[in-house]
Amino acid sequence: MVLAVIVVVGVFAVAQPFYANRIVDPFSELALLGPNKKIGDYPKTVAAGEKFNLYVYVGNHEGWSTYYRVYAKLGNRTSTVNENVSLAVEPMAQYEVILPDNQTWTQSATFQIDVPGINHRLVFELWRFMPEENTFAYDHKWVQLWLNVTRPD
Repeated sequence: MVLAVIVVVGVFAVAQPFYANRIVDPFSELALLGPNKKIGDYPKTVAAGEKFNLYVYVGNHEGWSTYYRVYAKLGNRTSTVNENVSLAVEPMAQYEVILPDNQTWTQSATFQIDVPGINHRLVFELWRFMPEENTFAYDHKWVQLWLNVTRPD
């Protein structure tokens, strides 16, 4: 019994240096923060033509430095976006950062929507640079903010 415990402890001790820096499940993070840099304090209604501020947050846990691009796009309730399909409209803004592993980045983002309407969908998509293809690819991560845009007074 004592010999079995010594063998198990020995194997565990020898294996630790090999697995200590291994990323088991690499991932990237994308979040949208409100004007106070917090999740949840988002505007729900803005006036057409009025500028409003949000923050884009990206976190890198891929195990290496990664070149990210975030697209901001405007859609509506019938627009399709999900983990497999990016929103098929031209971006209204884009943000780029090269982020070392285990680092985060927060970027101020100011927007203005000129067309009044209900259920405008402000979508942010995370894209990563793929060196093998020398292009950016959709990283299957997106967040959205639903906005009602009123006529200016």
